[in-house]
This record gives sequence, structure tokens and C-alpha cells, in this order.
Amino acid sequence: MKVIFTDIDGVLNPHWKTKWSKSAISIYNQICQEYDLKPVISSTWRINHTKEQLQKIFDEQGIEVEIYDYTPHLDQKDRGLEIKEWLNNNKVDNYVVIDDIVHNITPHVDNVIKVRNWVGLTTEEYIEMKKILDNGNDDK
Repeated sequence: MKVIFTDIDGVLNPHWKTKWSKSAISIYNQICQEYDLKPVISSTWRINHTKEQLQKIFDEQGIEVEIYDYTPHLDQKDRGLEIKEWLNNNKVDNYVVIDDIVHNITPHVDNVIKVRNWVGLTTEEYIEMKKILDNGNDDK
């Protein structure tokens, strides 16, 4: 299984608006479909939304993949520890982490891609994700 740990604000929703970035969503859909990625939500949105509620928002925003899971919410912990905990409890062949704030992630896990929060997910990060996903992806 291949996973994409997904932050929302600053990544899919760069300006914290009602309508998320169409170009970021298009790139997200493309990478998820191309590599059959399972989205695992690492965003704080997971705290105030059920998976079903967030899936409805994803659908409304044009995201075409089904949310697989959420990272656990470990009180007062770094987001990287939450991702590491999820990885320790699930069989994963490869993964990428997309987030606009990475200082609390990179000490704990690899394959982290920093997204510029004023732009959102771009082709630049898409290329970085492909490099990570192609490396260690022997079955493709």
C-alpha cells in the first residue's frame, strides 16, 4: 500500500478560503491516481471532522480519491510523531508527506515535501513526490 499523508490548509487550501485551489486539487488527484495512493489525513481538520464529513468536503472540492484513514491525534505531540505512530501500525510499501509546516515532521519521518502555503501544491512538489514514489516502487 502506498500512502499520501495529507495536510489541508496551505496545501490544498493555500489561502484558507471556502473554495480550495483548483490547480492543487488537480495535482493531488493526478498523483493519487497515478500511484494508487491512499490518503491519510494528518491535517488538524481530522480533529473536528469525521472521516465521512471530510470525505464530503473532499468530494465537494473536486478531490476524486477516497480518504483511507486519519493519523492519530496524540495530545501535545509533533505531527511527525503522529505520522510515525500511524506508519508503525500499518503496512506501507511507500509514502509521501505533504505539508506546509514541516519542522515538527522531518525529525521523525522521511519523504516529507514542504508546500509553500501561499501557493499550495504545485507541479514542483508533484515532481518531488514522483521521485520519492518511483524510488522504492519496484512493482511499477
